[in-house]
Amino acid sequence: MDIGQSFILAVKSLMASKMRALLTMLGIIIGVSAVILISGMGEGLTAKVEETFTSMGSNIVTAMALRQTETKYVDLDKLAEFASETEGMKYYAPYTQTSATAKFGTEDASTTVYGTNEDYASIRDRGIASGRNIQYLDVEREQRVCVVGSHVIEELFGDDVTNDELIGEQLKINGTTFKIVGIMEEKASGMAGGDDDMILIPYTVAQKVFNIQYVNMFYFTYENGDYADTIIDKVDRFFYNIYDNADYYFIMDAQSMMEEMYDMLDTITSILVAIAAVSLLVGGVGIMNIMLVSVTERTKEIGIRKAIGANKFDVLSQFVIEAITTSVIGGTIGIMLGIFFTNIASVILGIEGKVTFGAVAIAVGVSSLIGILFGYMPAKKAADMHPIDALRHE
Repeated sequence: MDIGQSFILAVKSLMASKMRALLTMLGIIIGVSAVILISGMGEGLTAKVEETFTSMGSNIVTAMALRQTETKYVDLDKLAEFASETEGMKYYAPYTQTSATAKFGTEDASTTVYGTNEDYASIRDRGIASGRNIQYLDVEREQRVCVVGSHVIEELFGDDVTNDELIGEQLKINGTTFKIVGIMEEKASGMAGGDDDMILIPYTVAQKVFNIQYVNMFYFTYENGDYADTIIDKVDRFFYNIYDNADYYFIMDAQSMMEEMYDMLDTITSILVAIAAVSLLVGGVGIMNIMLVSVTERTKEIGIRKAIGANKFDVLSQFVIEAITTSVIGGTIGIMLGIFFTNIASVILGIEGKVTFGAVAIAVGVSSLIGILFGYMPAKKAADMHPIDALRHE
């Protein structure tokens, strides 16, 4: 008997008891669909993290002074000198971050105000839709000017005015009057709490308005990846020379953080896939169990086939192929359900799941392997039957 005939017999056997076949496949279906879903969402989450870090800037080094005193603090003039003299340094921006209330007429909006310099917008990729960005002279002369995000504009002025009309208008931030000199390009669909819900002002003004004695957060960027390690080392040395204690400050670079995040996501995804794969093992046990029952039920059929000339390989291949067919059909259904549930999860979670060819190939390969491994023992039992004993079976 060739493989084609064995496959046809396997399909006929499954069709003869559809419900039993479906229940047998259930473990494989659940396991494969879970593996596809988890791996697909894992790929989507990784892509989302990469997109987030890319938008933040993968060449950013963030530093934070955890403790500043009258004798140990970051001198911003020396910081500017350090940044200008460091080879490979592209931008630097000291900044403060404060929750505040912006007001225009009778309208007000709670937002986040960043006190920073002229480089901040470039570091955080904040384009200007109208007007201009904060400039060096604004910081130097402590000009009370501001660059406003689109969400704040919408909250204070509504949709009836254009951005150009608002340049030169005045608004109040915690009671202090500021002149609008620029409006940022919309970046996060104008959502509250997002990248559009912010106002930039010179850090020298922020220190006075919000009574901030020391600026304690800093961004640095480098020209390209060749300077990454050098810039990180020099920034670390700059802060260590101030504090003589690494516990007094914190330095983090986006590239290292991104790599750590990837490693963590890969580990979590691998663990979840391994847990989901347990159901594949359960499915394999189910296949072995049902094949043993099938061998017992068809003992006389086996005896007749062997009596008319079927050899061990014919019987063995028939039942192994039946087990593989059961497993592959279950795996195929599982793949379709996995893709379906991945699409559903993508809509619900807002993360674009990515079902890769590799995940599908692994699912098909594993389901086929399970069919072989768990189908072999029942098939061997059938192949080893003596035809006379099989014919006598009641």
